[in-house]
Amino acid sequence: MPSNSEKKRVYLERITRPTAYELKNWADYEDPRLSGYNYGNLSDFEINFWYNSICTPRKKYFAVKRYEDDRFIGFVGLKNYNPLTKKALLGIVFDANFVSLGYGYDTMLVLLDYYFNDLKFKVMLLEVNLFNQRALNLYRKLGFKETGFNSELFENQDIEFDDRYFEMHGNMIYSKILKMKLTKDDYYELHS
Repeated sequence: MPSNSEKKRVYLERITRPTAYELKNWADYEDPRLSGYNYGNLSDFEINFWYNSICTPRKKYFAVKRYEDDRFIGFVGLKNYNPLTKKALLGIVFDANFVSLGYGYDTMLVLLDYYFNDLKFKVMLLEVNLFNQRALNLYRKLGFKETGFNSELFENQDIEFDDRYFEMHGNMIYSKILKMKLTKDDYYELHS
């Protein structure tokens, strides 16, 4: 993993089971559209289930920790991890107490350096809900480019429907999803 640097505020390490239990210290998001990112109320069974689900060969998950106090403030996941095609699908989640403070950007710089230099991967993919403007702004700042759209059944059907971000199929709410990618060349062109 990346070495300690005074300029960096965060570091990444593989998530361990004891670290996974620290999810219980996380705050919840107030926005009902973000309820799927609320990990603070998970039971021991649910944390164990989640932990076991991220420990597979096709997934690599890392805890985001602050240098100043080693606090577990987020995690990043590389899903559909494929060393043959040199691609993976990004997932990123933060404790609600640590959003809009620049930690997402700091985390992504550390992750992308590791991803493109150490792992030698060529393309990072992601999918983001259109309503998640904070995430979209981060991805655009990092150089991710739009590649298409999709929709998927939204996990919280008790939200206020907004046709800018959601669509109805039958009586079910689907979230509009933006697909994006970042190539190694595009990243270094923007960040060198």
